[in-house]
Amino acid sequence: MPLAQRGMSLKGITLGEENFWPTITQTSNGEVYLVDGTRTSLIKVDGLDNIHRLPISIINVSAADLAKSRNYQIEVAAKRQKSEGTGILYVSLCKQPIKIDGKFDDWTGSTWVDIDQSGVKANFNSNSKPYDVTGALTVSSNRLYVGYKTGDAQLLKNSGEMPVAPFKTGGALDLMIGTNPASLLNRQTPVEGDLRLLVTLINGKPIALIYRAVVAGAKQADKVPFSSPWRTITFDKVDDVSGQLEFAASNDGNYEISIPLSVLNLIPKDGMTIKGDIGILRGDGTSTISRVYWSNKATAIVSDVPSEAELTPALWGTFNFKSVP
Repeated sequence: MPLAQRGMSLKGITLGEENFWPTITQTSNGEVYLVDGTRTSLIKVDGLDNIHRLPISIINVSAADLAKSRNYQIEVAAKRQKSEGTGILYVSLCKQPIKIDGKFDDWTGSTWVDIDQSGVKANFNSNSKPYDVTGALTVSSNRLYVGYKTGDAQLLKNSGEMPVAPFKTGGALDLMIGTNPASLLNRQTPVEGDLRLLVTLINGKPIALIYRAVVAGAKQADKVPFSSPWRTITFDKVDDVSGQLEFAASNDGNYEISIPLSVLNLIPKDGMTIKGDIGILRGDGTSTISRVYWSNKATAIVSDVPSEAELTPALWGTFNFKSVP
């Protein structure tokens, strides 16, 4: 919820994860009210003629049930993309050098896509406003550049207490990319070349990790697991590439990062098409509270480590590389 405004519509907003002890009550005049357990918000619910208490019962939820739920979320997101189109992010192949300074005046021919435009306009006496987060990619001097306009100079607060999983402990910049143009565009699971670049700030220092789902010749003993009570997924390799990262941030929430193409095993060419996605993680400095992306909208879960770690190329968009002067 981007702001608290008396009488505001809550259309499209749901209770968060681990919402402890919410209550629902019908008053003597028939009106129904909900108390949000997490934020102690009092909410009036319209459109219910009556409510009644259900008998106490036991609900058994199996790992198979949870898997069905996860698959259902992916299917719903895939149907939305099919009806709306997954979209194309044009990645410019630029001959001019780019300076990492948190500004984008030298990003010639770059296409900016919407990552998050949610929220509602604030009342006259509030400075709150809807989110306006956009992202872009460009290539110059054998490096991949990724830009984020977030409006949030504190976005990357992160405790870093889980060194291999900073996607759990605060804000971050996120990039999903399938670097092998020969991979099937309609693949349902990650293949070699599919990776995730995650960048955040820990104790004021930029940290960059690359998660590689599939690496040829990887040994089982070296794989990195991400587990929850109901399942475990593994990455063949997780690399700290902070030493290869160039990073800049502005006071108004612009972020500019760059990484060598060789680190990504990416060889871009004019007209090349691959799968990918760009997004951000929001947090409170110690935990991650939301994940939002340009293409994959099935990312509401922030309380299940495997779901937050995994790559889902079936829901990524399309990156199309084009040469610019």
